[in-house]
Amino acid sequence: MDFKEYQQKALRTAKRVEFQFDLSHATYGLAGEAGEFVDAVKKHQIYGQELNKENLLEEIGDLLWYAALAAEILGSNLNDIAENNVMKLQKRYPEKYTDLLAKERLDKI
Repeated sequence: MDFKEYQQKALRTAKRVEFQFDLSHATYGLAGEAGEFVDAVKKHQIYGQELNKENLLEEIGDLLWYAALAAEILGSNLNDIAENNVMKLQKRYPEKYTDLLAKERLDKI
């Protein structure tokens, strides 16, 4: 399954109302799911609990769902967003990641 197909299948479960409501839904959802991911890592690193990889992967899936919703609301799709992100990273890090290139941000020049 590619991102386009995922976005279509995932968004059949979206509660769509109007632009501002939908944008808020995506925004709050992304923040909330990111918080749940952070909390799971915190429990592992700070409280010594076993790392729950299954839960972390589920949270990534939830983040992906909200990213699909946000992309749709903004008139885009996850395929294009992923492709643009890779192109940006290729400009920023032509060979590989370095701390110097991270500071220089060649994609912003």
